Order: sequence, then C-alpha cells, then structure tokens
Amino acid sequence: MAEVAKLLDEYEISEYVHAMIFVDRQGFRIYRAVEPPLSEEERAQLARLKNAIQNVGDVKDGVLRLTREGRREYLEELVRRASEEFKLRLDERTRGKMMYYLTRDLLGYGPLDPLFRDPYIEDIHMDGPGLPVYVWHSRWESLKTELVLSPAEADAYAQKFSAVVGKPVSYADPILEGMLPEGFRIELVIPPASPRGPSFVVRKFFVEPITLVDLVRMGTISTAAVAYLWLMLDYGRNIIIVGPTGAGKTTLLNALLYMVRPDAKILTIEDTREINLVHDHWQALLTRPSRSEAVRDVSAFDLLTVAMRSRPDYVVVGEVRGEEAYVLFQAFGSGHAGATTIHAETVEDAIRRLLSRPMSVPPMLLGLAHVFVRIARVKVGDQVARRVVEVVENLGMARGRRPRLHTVFRWSPEKDALEQVDDSRHFEAISRTRFVSMDYLRQEYERRRRLVELMAKQGFTSPYVVARVFSLYATDPDGALKAVEEGKI
Repeated sequence: MAEVAKLLDEYEISEYVHAMIFVDRQGFRIYRAVEPPLSEEERAQLARLKNAIQNVGDVKDGVLRLTREGRREYLEELVRRASEEFKLRLDERTRGKMMYYLTRDLLGYGPLDPLFRDPYIEDIHMDGPGLPVYVWHSRWESLKTELVLSPAEADAYAQKFSAVVGKPVSYADPILEGMLPEGFRIELVIPPASPRGPSFVVRKFFVEPITLVDLVRMGTISTAAVAYLWLMLDYGRNIIIVGPTGAGKTTLLNALLYMVRPDAKILTIEDTREINLVHDHWQALLTRPSRSEAVRDVSAFDLLTVAMRSRPDYVVVGEVRGEEAYVLFQAFGSGHAGATTIHAETVEDAIRRLLSRPMSVPPMLLGLAHVFVRIARVKVGDQVARRVVEVVENLGMARGRRPRLHTVFRWSPEKDALEQVDDSRHFEAISRTRFVSMDYLRQEYERRRRLVELMAKQGFTSPYVVARVFSLYATDPDGALKAVEEGKI
C-alpha cells in the first residue's frame, strides 16, 4: 500500500468500509477503500464458507442467481447452513465481516464493489490487466486507486458483466454495452478490440434523480434562473444545455423536465437510458446500434422520425451528435418544444457544431434554439464544483450567419453566485406572441422564484415531492405556494 503523505479527505461508505483520499510520497492523489481486516484464521473460514456456498447455492460466473429481492436472505441462509456443516462458531463481529465479504463477492462486484457503492464516485475506469484502476470523484476528479486486476481477474469481470447484463461477449463480438442492475452503464471491450486485455468503464448514475431543488441547495443554479427556465419551458421555448464531459449536462436536463406540466406528453430519445422521470405522460425511446446484418440499426434519426408522428408536447434528445440534430430542429420548427444537450466548451462552440457537418442545422432554423444554458466544472475554494455559468438567449441570426446572443445570467467566481445581468428579451417575444402582459410574466417569474426558494429552505428535494409541487402549481399556483410555505406537501 502507498504511504500517506497528506490526507485530503475521509468518509464512510458503509458500516464496514470507509474511503481515504490522500497524496502519496510521489505526489499522486490516491483513492483507497479501507475494508475490514481479516486474520489468517478468518481468511481460512471465509474461503471455506465461500466454497460451501458455491457448491450448494446457484452460483455461475461469480453471480448468485436469484431474484434481486431475495438474494440477501438466501445468502444468509446458505451461510447458516455452511456454518453448521463446518461447525464454525462466529461471534457477531466476525460474522458481520464474513457477511460483508460474501455479499461483496457473490452479490456485488468483488474488490471493486466499494467503488460501485461510493456515492461520490461517478466513473470507474479499468484500462487493462496489470494497470491501476482509476475513478472520477465528484469532489476530487480523477484519482488513482490501489486496485490492480490480474489477467484472470479481468477475464472474470468480463464474464460477470456479460452474465449480469445478459449479453454475450466473445472474440467475434468483443464489445459489450449495457446497463447493470443498479442502472449504471457498462462499456466493456475484450481482445482483439482491446489488445492489452479486457478493459471497461462503468458510468454511474444516481438511482434517485437529482432535482432542481437539490441543485439550488448545492449552489449549482440560482432560484431566479430556475424560475426563468420554468417559464421558458411553459411557453414553448427550446433549451440547449452546453458543457464538457462530466459537467452535469444530463443531470440538469433531467431536473428541468420535472417542471413540465403534468398533462403534457414528454418523449425522450437516448443512446443509453439516463433520464429518469416520475412524469406519467412520458414515452422513453432508446437507440439500438446493430453489429449484425440480421438486426436493424435503430438510430436517433429513426426515433425522431417516429416522434414527429407521436404528437409529443416536448421532444427531448439526451445528446445531439450527428444528423439527428437536423431532425430535432425540424421538430422545433413544426411547433414541438424540447430540449437537448451538446458537448462543447462554450455557447459559441456549440453553435459552430450545430451549423457544421454532420449536424448541419440550417442557419434559418438556428434561432429555434431559444436558450443556451452553459454548465461547467469550476474551482470553488479547494473543491471542484458544478455550476451553471451562463444562461444566454439566442435572438436569431444576424447578417453574416452570426447569432445574436443576449446574456441573462452569468456566474460570478468571486461571489460563487449565478447573477442576473440583464432582463430577458424572450419575455417580450412571449408577451407579443402569446398575448400575455409583461406585468403578468414578471409577477409569475417572481412567484415561481419564491416557490423554489421556499422548497429549498424547507428541504423539499425528493423527486416525487418536487413533481407533486410543480403539478399542483400547474392547476393552483397560490395553493402550491401556500402549501410549501406551511410545509404541508
């Protein structure tokens, strides 16, 4: 184990495991999952228990095959029977440690299991056997771990992921893309496509979605910006979320969709299932790449064509990368509201990508991207945090194919606050086209800002509570505000 030169962070993952983040003597930042120590006698007992369970229980490819709801109880029963058979007398502390390791290895992901359970770890990167496993930490970004898989262990993980996902991976088809039971995305590649041996990336997602109220409490976005975006969605303005990898684009997109009125139909299109809503009127579609002539490739372009015939109120694409952007803007042009994310460092970069191949959005349609929201990872003190750093209105194309951009909100690094720097020009357009007064829009904006502020103060962050408040607001704004003020949701 690496010697600790400077401890940066330490916290509990579970009853038996805690995480340490430190700088070693060589100056590298290291992540260590500290698990309960085992004596030689306890290691021997654990090996006997594991062999007995694998002989008696239904275990294949390192996976205890049983419905997920009953596996823990089944494992405890197998441990009891094996303990009686071997006449093992385990005190409560030793039994707890044995159950931890048996659960980790037979129900979890073996030595990597703490990385799956740590709520601050977002990605797990195994680049090949004999190489350190890396993680992406929400507080400390990229960290090297002390875990190094042998070729046999890497092969075992490949087979385990294949069994859990339910898709074969082989020399003939060496790429596995799928979802683990926890909802995490796995990208696995084996030889010959990965010549150094099996490699994989696990992209973790929150089981319970992060809501806009969570984001307000985290300082990611302001209550005023939430109220503004809520009005934009209600009045059919299209929103494009811009940011680099790992900035939180999809998390913000998912949170925004909770503000859609309950009677509206949302249709989402993704490559991998990441959006998670409690909205009843929601149709979720997934692309399906094909590696066989007998199986049809289903692209985002195909699904958008389907969406155009499904009469959705909101069309949402998880991320635009190619020709689907052209179809999405056609949907915007035909009266469908929507939102998407795009990988880019700045709003200007995002616009250049939209106008260039393979997206090729016609300049005359670019004005339908009404609002750009830029989110980024920034330094706040000693910590890395996600912040909405800019909310920009697109007022259409000027001469020379240059967009006319108008900044409404901008993040202040000195204050760590998203501040309103100018009035919205879209309010004027909404007032003109929807025949509502500017006074009404301003009053509505202030009431919604107040509501979100109260929800954050009261701690109303649960997805179901947030959805309930926004649904109530759609029919009874004053009633929703009063209920939140009194804490009676």
